[in-house]
Amino acid sequence: MGIDDIIKKIRTDASNKVESLRKEALEEKERIIEEARKEADKVREDIINRFRKEAEAEKMGMVIRARMEEKKKLLSLKRELMSEAFKQAEKELSNLDREEYLKLMKELLIRAVDSEDEEVLVSPRDEAWMRTDFMDEVRKKLNDRIGGSPPLSPKLDEGERGFILKKKGIQINYTFSALFASLKEKLEIEVARMLFSP
Repeated sequence: MGIDDIIKKIRTDASNKVESLRKEALEEKERIIEEARKEADKVREDIINRFRKEAEAEKMGMVIRARMEEKKKLLSLKRELMSEAFKQAEKELSNLDREEYLKLMKELLIRAVDSEDEEVLVSPRDEAWMRTDFMDEVRKKLNDRIGGSPPLSPKLDEGERGFILKKKGIQINYTFSALFASLKEKLEIEVARMLFSP
């Protein structure tokens, strides 16, 4: 084998090696491109899914906020209506004629008073109305039940209707304004519970 044959063999081997390396590089390039394409597709899919989930969550949040806003408006309207109804009822009770008012007061007093040691605070107008046979009837019923009856004291404001029971520094408020405030609070809690329960 001569030098020419050796050079030819080296060239052929080198050419084959170059071709083999080029082929491997081309295959490696194709593999890398394919992996990059798959990774890009996966990343794109992940981004699309994340945006889709975020959009759904945002949409759900908007729906929830809208529903909460509706419930708030409804609650506000119901409070307004209740407030108006209570004002009207309190006004009607405050404007009861003398006979109806005293009948109501008699029932409340007889139920509320449990000892003759109590003092009944009323407005001056109510005291004047009660200083008749009204108090005689109340005293008689209370005497039968507790063995006595408490005194009346005109210590409330003139416009106040109802009474306050006072005993040893403790006061129990039976004025119309206090009774309506308590009732209104209970009803508002009930309405809120109905509106916000699942």
